Amino acid sequence: MKKHLKFGVRAVVFTLILITVTVMINYMITPKKYFEDSWSTTSTFRGFYKMKKNSIDVLFLGSSHGGAAFTPQVIYDNNGIRSYNLACEQQNLLVSYYWLKEALRYQTPKTVVVELYMLFDFSPKDPLNTSEAFTRMAIDAMNWSEVKWEAINDICKYDESQTINSYLFTNERFHTRWMNLSETDFEFITLENHYELKGYAPLAKRGGVYPDYEPYMEYDHEMMADTHPLMAEYLDRIVSLCDEKGIELILTKTPTTGWDTSKHNTVAEYATDNGLDFIDFNESAYYEAAKFKWKKNMSDDWHCNIWGARKLSKYMGVLLADEYDIAGVKDEQWDSTEDYYQQTLGDCELQNISDLEKYLEMLDSPRYTVFLAGQSDISEYLDEDAVNAFAGHGFELDIPEGNGYYAIKNGDKIEQVTDSEEVRNIGSIRNSKVDYVIMSNGSESDGYSQIIIDNEDYSPHCDGVNIVVYCNDTWRVIDKATYVGALYRQ
Repeated sequence: MKKHLKFGVRAVVFTLILITVTVMINYMITPKKYFEDSWSTTSTFRGFYKMKKNSIDVLFLGSSHGGAAFTPQVIYDNNGIRSYNLACEQQNLLVSYYWLKEALRYQTPKTVVVELYMLFDFSPKDPLNTSEAFTRMAIDAMNWSEVKWEAINDICKYDESQTINSYLFTNERFHTRWMNLSETDFEFITLENHYELKGYAPLAKRGGVYPDYEPYMEYDHEMMADTHPLMAEYLDRIVSLCDEKGIELILTKTPTTGWDTSKHNTVAEYATDNGLDFIDFNESAYYEAAKFKWKKNMSDDWHCNIWGARKLSKYMGVLLADEYDIAGVKDEQWDSTEDYYQQTLGDCELQNISDLEKYLEMLDSPRYTVFLAGQSDISEYLDEDAVNAFAGHGFELDIPEGNGYYAIKNGDKIEQVTDSEEVRNIGSIRNSKVDYVIMSNGSESDGYSQIIIDNEDYSPHCDGVNIVVYCNDTWRVIDKATYVGALYRQ
């Protein structure tokens, strides 16, 4: 009898270990995007589960347009309103519905804001109007529950190329990733503790977008656009779910060239029919009220940058406070992340600085590891003022004409080498977790440079002083520039 009992216990223990290992392996090879990526989809959803129960008053849902537009930290700092942004890249309205349904298992929001870019045809060849990869990443990050099971069944019902088994056993879908696993695949437990931005996706680029954009003020109110039938069905479900739970629902669209007055009219009519507010920031009244400036506040033709998001978030915070009576609340979950947001804002500002002295001053932060690699004869691009500016921050660029030069600066520590021959170094940063190769030759060999970090060459490969800035806190390269008598970015 004892032998049988021991055998049974061992079998159970072995089975539990096997299941645990299988689950861990499945999750390890599943594609994930954490805070080291501007579009940190996995951080958005995994972080949501770490919020205190019933502590979120406002939820944002929708595509990347919404993910880049609404900043919970700004809304909290200005109005004390506790919000979380559950929008993500190519989030179709089926995913929005199921993530809302999942969120309601943990939170009791007073208001839900849904961004509606995906209500219309976006990717007609895909049954779910968006690519499988983005739908899957959003659902893979969801906890297992009856909601996830229902979502997977609907996804596979509408998209017959997807299978339920591939969601249960993700190694079936992603087994080819074994050869491409990176640090983030193994460090997911650590990375899932970084959700400081609460789903917001900060973008830093300024300008270089469609020059003729104008918000619309007077237009043909009769023109209508056809919605995507499946997306319209799930918008109806979102409306019904909010009605059932007594949640105020706001429909919105952020500034973009991917929108027009016919789409506006369709959503406006729908909002009227369902007794909802529709905030279209492409409409002149809202655009102007938010003090939005296209060339300064857009990252590209579709997404706000971090400064545009501040403006839309401030507007939305006032609206939520004044029109929806959402009271401000003191909460450590938002108080504790104010510094992180300010650091993120600083990272974005760094990428737009053109003044050399100010740029070098910001690079003195221990937050950054800075790589410099000269290409060709860098003395051609450095006058006395520039040499002195670099020297003031530890970079000795007063070097013989035609020499190769590289430097690596991490906080107060700086390593730099110059020589008439090729100069090259192989090393690591972040406690030996990130490898780099840096190389420079002067004008003798037609000039060339490399700044390779984690097997990717980030050097701008321009004649002059090539600069790459790696953020030690967010595990990614945040800026690439070349000094050619002025700071230049490709």
